Amino acid sequence: MRFMVAFSSPKRSARVVERAALYAKATDSELVLVRIIADPEKVGVVAQLITTDRPLDKAQQQIDEVVGKLREQGINASGFVRVGEVTKSLVRIAADELKADVLFVGTTNTGGKAFFLMEKDPIVHYLVDNCPASLYLVRHDPGDTLDDPTG
Repeated sequence: MRFMVAFSSPKRSARVVERAALYAKATDSELVLVRIIADPEKVGVVAQLITTDRPLDKAQQQIDEVVGKLREQGINASGFVRVGEVTKSLVRIAADELKADVLFVGTTNTGGKAFFLMEKDPIVHYLVDNCPASLYLVRHDPGDTLDDPTG
């Protein structure tokens, strides 16, 4: 199997990576971290004027560090960075490029609401409606602990 993680940064994606790693290790699956950086041409004039390769380089460095730690744990891991529209790029990469079986995505803190589709998380809404891969949503609520998927 192939698992894909929508990666944003080591700190913000730590819980998502940790959860995906548990399942990848338990099922001997491949784990691919994917970071999408918004296209400066689509964001606005100021972003175009100040754009450099530094965000891409920094993002790839972060992914490489996390991938290295995953490999030390015996997980078949890799990762890459792309520029584009986040939601559409995640769906295209999961479906067409990687043919991912599961896409792991972090969600925003819902403030205690017991509602599956978070009103404040348009990325989750888009993925639920458009992603052909199974979605595994990892909530970022304080105090949560991870369970071992192997029982």
